[in-house]
Amino acid sequence: MPAKTPEIVVIDDSPTSISLYELSIESLDVDLRSFQSASNSLEYLQDHSADLVFLDVLMREKDGLTLLKKLRGMKRHQNTVVVMVTSKDYHQDRHIARGLGVREYLVKPLRSQEIREIICKYTDAQPDAGQQT
Repeated sequence: MPAKTPEIVVIDDSPTSISLYELSIESLDVDLRSFQSASNSLEYLQDHSADLVFLDVLMREKDGLTLLKKLRGMKRHQNTVVVMVTSKDYHQDRHIARGLGVREYLVKPLRSQEIREIICKYTDAQPDAGQQT
């Protein structure tokens, strides 16, 4: 039986950032779900599991740390791998994120290679056959 395709969830209110994630995964066999709204992502994640979540700290509607606390309160996401992404690197945010079990804390701008490496590190993602990585 083939391995399940890893599901990656991106929560970032920047369309530019979401485009970068979409471009970054082109050579990987993963399912990417992206959300520009914290509430839409929460609605989805209540009923779906994710193998990896990229979560922006600074969003207009609700900050990523508040969203992460809600996520950790859901039984299915208590151990979901979460990578925080931010344009403003504050020590206090890092401290809170670590306390909530965040695996990585990345500062924008991200690079495609960095995104691919993290996806491969935390999931069983494999490059599509015949594509260069």
